[in-house]
Amino acid sequence: MHTKSLSNYLIQKASGEQVYFESHKLVDSLVRSGASEAMANQILQAISLELHDGMLTSDIYTKAYRMLQKQERKTAVNYRLKQAVLQLGPSGYPFEHFVGELFKARGFNVEVGKLVNGYSVRHEIDVVATTEHKHIFVECKFHNYQGTKTNVKVPMYIRSRFDDLNRVRHFDEQLKNTNTQGWIITNTRFTEDAIKFGRDYGLTLLGWDYPEKGNLKDWIELENLHPITCLSSLTRKEKKTLLEKGIVMCHDLYKRLKKQESLPIKPRNQRACKRELRDFIE
Repeated sequence: MHTKSLSNYLIQKASGEQVYFESHKLVDSLVRSGASEAMANQILQAISLELHDGMLTSDIYTKAYRMLQKQERKTAVNYRLKQAVLQLGPSGYPFEHFVGELFKARGFNVEVGKLVNGYSVRHEIDVVATTEHKHIFVECKFHNYQGTKTNVKVPMYIRSRFDDLNRVRHFDEQLKNTNTQGWIITNTRFTEDAIKFGRDYGLTLLGWDYPEKGNLKDWIELENLHPITCLSSLTRKEKKTLLEKGIVMCHDLYKRLKKQESLPIKPRNQRACKRELRDFIE
């Protein structure tokens, strides 16, 4: 039995910072993933039995996920979403394709890793998303560790690139009436200075939980687009090989499995993967 309240336990975040355990945050995160309140509270009760000072938030997350996975397969996929996106590394290239898929779902034409002429120099842009009346230039900042933040140097640098790209619009008749935007998307968080600079200088910043509404997590869940790293039926090696082959999204993998394409997945895992994908795609 605990000799003190759960809220008096100090746990350690990925950044090394120590904070007091807040049970409602764990419950809320589980409920947002689709778990019932009853299930979320059952998991909290189980976690509380193992809670101790200095416990890592990542350990709490892992334990909660394992329990959720046993009970509700679909919500388990959503709950481990943040970790799954972190596993898209280490190069960040799969993350750029993942972001491109999010824009495609919103009706944009998308090019990844495109060279674009600015007024002064040529720029390689991670993601270029366009419609007839809108051009969005996206810089993707991928981090392998959730405690890592994107600092103010990034939007300062991107602003200068965006200004050079945007200046071309004034000299091109086809682009004069186009709404051109500069975006920075990260799978973790921004520093306060980065957020303020982006806001003051007209850049759109999208982080895992920034802004409060319409953030990266919300976008992924709304479009029901998940990376293959969400799947528990594949080994780490199989995921890595699929990513290297350019297979990043669950819906893409599911189509290939239904077509019975030759894939670097063990037959037994293919069957399990197909079942897991069917549970939350269909």
